[in-house]
Amino acid sequence: MSGHWVQQVALGWLVFRLTDSALYLGLVGTCALLPNLLLTPFVGVFAETADRRRILLATQSAAFAHALLLAVAVVTEQVGVALLLALALAQGAIQGFDWTNRQSLLAQLVDDRADLPNAIALNSTSFNVSRILGPALAGALLMAWGEAACFVAAALLEAVAFMFTKRLRLARRVSSTPARAPMFAELGAGARYAWRERAIRRPLLLVALAGATIVPYVNLLPVFATRVFGGGPDLLGALNAAPAIGAVIGGLLLASQRGASGLERRIFIAGLVTAAAAAGFALAPNLVVALPVLALLGGAQLTWMASMNTRLQTVVHDSMRARVMSFFNMAFLAALPFGQLIYGAAADHVGVAVVMTSGAGVCLAGHLWLHFRVQPKAQSPRVEVSNEQCALGN
Repeated sequence: MSGHWVQQVALGWLVFRLTDSALYLGLVGTCALLPNLLLTPFVGVFAETADRRRILLATQSAAFAHALLLAVAVVTEQVGVALLLALALAQGAIQGFDWTNRQSLLAQLVDDRADLPNAIALNSTSFNVSRILGPALAGALLMAWGEAACFVAAALLEAVAFMFTKRLRLARRVSSTPARAPMFAELGAGARYAWRERAIRRPLLLVALAGATIVPYVNLLPVFATRVFGGGPDLLGALNAAPAIGAVIGGLLLASQRGASGLERRIFIAGLVTAAAAAGFALAPNLVVALPVLALLGGAQLTWMASMNTRLQTVVHDSMRARVMSFFNMAFLAALPFGQLIYGAAADHVGVAVVMTSGAGVCLAGHLWLHFRVQPKAQSPRVEVSNEQCALGN
């Protein structure tokens, strides 16, 4: 993931350098997510029976090739906006297989289900450690050698990750469904199951809300770095690293807690703090205020998202896990391109501060409504689904 963040920071900087447009930043981010959105539900069905380790090896190989292609395009000066949009679409296709597979693989690595919330928190922490290392490395490489060096570094880091994954050994899974229904029937069964259970439906709605109203700010960090705070690549690295530092702290605090008690209260408070911190960053008068508020935003957002992930993983039936986690990713990915396009288009006209503050207000209103109107049942048990129901799509 450090390689992923090196590439993301360099790509954002390259697009903004070529276009000087927040709209294009949003457009490239949208192109990177659309294939992911379209593929995610099908990957959820596919990952129920496929070898998840092999999928991970394949996606890491593709990510390695993708980063090298970006490096060659920059070095040979063949890079342009059209090519970057096409490569962003390719990146989205790779991530479409990668992200859902990783989410469903996590439960397979944990023997004691009581440790699953801890594992999710540690997984989120490692993800956000990479958000510190990756942007910091990207900022240094951008200043010293430019975007091509970042893409080469990303490829090398993907190669290292590939070697680690080859060493991963998993217990053989025994399929809980003796017969498989057609893919669309299984998708329909998963969708009905997810929507019927309030303990699953509400986190899916909340993650879509976060994707549409808060998370798009990441794509506009080059605008904050240059237009708002008057900096360069080094400041962009700091702005990317600040929320990651907060997220690591939040993740370690979550990982120190065993079990899933107090999840509903944690989700509620983290959502409130996330919205408030997003507005605080948008209105920050200087970096002395902006960086600590960004760290708070990162910690609150990590706590919010990881707690919703934990809520889903602790109530979902094993036979539906990959499908429900694909819906979790899909809810996020369906909302995020919409938010990115609005943020990017509006920022060029009314400014990033107004756009981000408005998004925070919508997030707060939606979060309160979902908390008080779509409350799940207390202590919702894991819903059992029979093998026959899963196979027939009923």
